[in-house]
Amino acid sequence: MGTKHKKTGKKLIHQRCRRCGRRSYNIRKGHCAACGYGRSKRIKRNRWKNKTVQRIRIR
Repeated sequence: MGTKHKKTGKKLIHQRCRRCGRRSYNIRKGHCAACGYGRSKRIKRNRWKNKTVQRIRIR
């Protein structure tokens, strides 16, 4: 009985972002948590973030 309900709760929330290439694009909200794609035209950058934006699809 309990094992059936465990399998139903796993749904895809984040997928790979088109702009930065990281798996932080929220499908439900429609924007990327890492670079801000879908919310702003400029790339979201903070000083306290150490990870760099990987320029896969940035011109």
